[in-house]
Amino acid sequence: MRRATFIRILAGVRLISNNVSCVENFNNKSLIIVRIPEIIGESRRMIKSFLKVLSLCSYYSIKSDGKELLVTLEFQWE
Repeated sequence: MRRATFIRILAGVRLISNNVSCVENFNNKSLIIVRIPEIIGESRRMIKSFLKVLSLCSYYSIKSDGKELLVTLEFQWE
């Protein structure tokens, strides 16, 4: 994945939520952790962006953390 692609991914994550807890780069991988109260597809653009983010990541996890959802996304760099 190129840097420009990753920047587009971050823009897609911001459409889901502005609360990005952690972005770490290590060994050609990026780990993004987002805490959101709920996932709502209010528009076609939001749904399309969320599905695109999930399709581009190499690993994702959605877990309940109290009153929030903890979305973990991992991306591979080439």
